[in-house]
Amino acid sequence: MKIELKKIDFSNHELIIIRSDNTTEKTILDTKTYLLHDICHFYVEQELKTSDGFWGMLAQGYRLEQLFGKTNQLTEKLRIIESIVGGTQSVFSNHMNETDFWNYLKSTEFSKTDSGFLVKVIPRITEFMDEWKYLPIGKTIILNF
Repeated sequence: MKIELKKIDFSNHELIIIRSDNTTEKTILDTKTYLLHDICHFYVEQELKTSDGFWGMLAQGYRLEQLFGKTNQLTEKLRIIESIVGGTQSVFSNHMNETDFWNYLKSTEFSKTDSGFLVKVIPRITEFMDEWKYLPIGKTIILNF
């Protein structure tokens, strides 16, 4: 699946997804609310090699409106991945230390996750966010999931 993130202005971005079957979806999102979280999802799901998270489910054909919001009831795995993403985002933002992150992870099915997980994921998130910060308005970053 191809993911296009276009910087509309400093507050909003357009998300376009193009699935392998050529179906597409697009929406305008508040950057402050969604961008970091969605990028954390991207790199966490990539590193876990899972298709059970947000991007993986979109690639499978789930629609954006089915996955947005805290009330979606789709899968238990998505909820667990959401927690891992939240923890990763908290570590990235210096709101949680790594010990607390690993203590939480012990209670999930991903407890055997490589101890180098954060060392791999956090720099990718940092690199993306730095690129986004300097991306000119109207330009797009393309990711492949």
